[in-house]
Amino acid sequence: MRILVVFTGGTIGSTVKNGIADVDSEASKILLDICSDYDSTEFEYLSPFNILSENANCNTLTRICNFMLDIDYEKYDGVIITHGSDTLAYTSAMLGFVLSWVKIPVVITAADYVLTLPQSNGTENFKASIDFISDFVNGIHNNTGVFTVWKNKGESVKVYVSTRLNEADGYLDSFTSWGGAEFGVIENNHFKRTAANINPECTMPNEKTFFLRKEKVRFRNDVLLLHSYVGMDFNAVDISGKSAVLLKLYHSSTFCNDGAVTAFPKFAERCFENGVDVFVYSVKRTEYRYKSVEGMENYRIIPLYNINTSAAYCKIMLAYAVDVKYRKDIIENNLFYERTK
Repeated sequence: MRILVVFTGGTIGSTVKNGIADVDSEASKILLDICSDYDSTEFEYLSPFNILSENANCNTLTRICNFMLDIDYEKYDGVIITHGSDTLAYTSAMLGFVLSWVKIPVVITAADYVLTLPQSNGTENFKASIDFISDFVNGIHNNTGVFTVWKNKGESVKVYVSTRLNEADGYLDSFTSWGGAEFGVIENNHFKRTAANINPECTMPNEKTFFLRKEKVRFRNDVLLLHSYVGMDFNAVDISGKSAVLLKLYHSSTFCNDGAVTAFPKFAERCFENGVDVFVYSVKRTEYRYKSVEGMENYRIIPLYNINTSAAYCKIMLAYAVDVKYRKDIIENNLFYERTK
């Protein structure tokens, strides 16, 4: 078995000195020692950069995506990417899209504490990532594409479809899956799929983004993500330099449609007049709509159905980072199980 390990930093790649945690190449030695315990597995190591993930930006996403697009996946049985937990959901979603065509498992994992602390879940997450790839090699599962592995406190190590990973809870440091069910768990060193209607029986390659192997991506800071809240003043939102605006709706798939500065449709009209596309998420497919969102298509508001924040944002970012001829396909298609039923 041959596994590529890609180090990018984060807590899993950090040490603590004088009470300050920061990325440190020395931290990788702990993971290298773990790899040395697997006698029948050959590991290769690469690192495109070494940062705390909260410092990630559009340039960082461009670098990691193009770096991963350059890899010859036929040389490996699996890939493990170590990453910080703060922006884990965003990198997971973006790589899930751009690598949706890959025919081996690519696993992204992280740690809640630096590896030298006994309460850290980092080594367990890393070992579980190897187990998931090993089960693929041994035919225990046939799931390909990008996955995220993480252990919440007091739970089994979970495997998430990368495009369904929700951001971590700020108090518990726990991750959850869009729709409520993780894809599976690692127990006794083996993968077990979670039996839930929301989960696919098996993930399969989707070549909608295969063109990126030649054209690559270049993300720009031109997609504005907004979050609905009571009293939001849309007049205060600057849309200059933006290509698209994405609004997170209330849970009932609604937005405010009342008030001189709080009505979203008025803001959408301003966007349209300035050549800025407007998207809303997550929209449910239901038997009825609320009066407040009646006729939202008349304002040229484009709905994204059944999708979480990180996936919606990364999908629109990707759609506006590539040639316009690919945009519609990226927006409308389920690239890697990001859109649930």
